[in-house]
Amino acid sequence: MTDDSGRRAFTLPSTFYIHYNDIDPEHEALIDIVNACVARLVDGVLEDFEEPFRIFVERLTDHFRHEEDLMRDLGYSGLQWHADHHAECLTRVENLIAHMQAQGYAGMRELRVCFHDIIHDIVHADLKFGEFLNGAGLIPRRQ
Repeated sequence: MTDDSGRRAFTLPSTFYIHYNDIDPEHEALIDIVNACVARLVDGVLEDFEEPFRIFVERLTDHFRHEEDLMRDLGYSGLQWHADHHAECLTRVENLIAHMQAQGYAGMRELRVCFHDIIHDIVHADLKFGEFLNGAGLIPRRQ
């Protein structure tokens, strides 16, 4: 997805990739949903936001479940903390959607908040899991 200049509105920095299973493509798919909303903004407003955000929440929930299943299967000791973090992320997204419903539209501000929440999850939780994977020899060592 690109903005009017031909660039993607939001991109996941490569330094935030986990390089394990389908985690990175799932992060990218979430960002693609946000970018699709950016592309549909008319004068900075997206009135028909409910369906894309329903899909976003569905995919986010599936992604969190997938990560937690991987962690459980690998015996990751940070699973409970990570699951609690995921629950907080979902609450923030639900609150954001309630805010958009009250104002009647999604704007660039709300889309930016959504993107930042994905980044927040990766930085505060997923990279720790990546360190575990690295230590277990399950992903290539980072330079």
